[in-house]
Amino acid sequence: MIEPGGYLLYTGQPWHPQLEFIARTLSSHRANQPWIMRRRTQAELDQLVESAGFRKVEQLTDRWGIFTVSVAQRVAAQRVPAQRDAA
Repeated sequence: MIEPGGYLLYTGQPWHPQLEFIARTLSSHRANQPWIMRRRTQAELDQLVESAGFRKVEQLTDRWGIFTVSVAQRVAAQRVPAQRDAA
């Protein structure tokens, strides 16, 4: 939906010192099960964004390394060559 040249802002939380506390205190929307978050590394987040057709431009990280905010720019669509069936 973002045209080439447009921007995407995305946030990350690669780690948090209170993950265990959050899981045991807050419940998820799934039948009051513990809220266990699956953490993603910044590299994994960036790879997902790149695979969606964006190029990361900048990243800001808080002083504790808990939260990140990144900016990526949509690159021009690349044509994927058609695959030929092997006969």
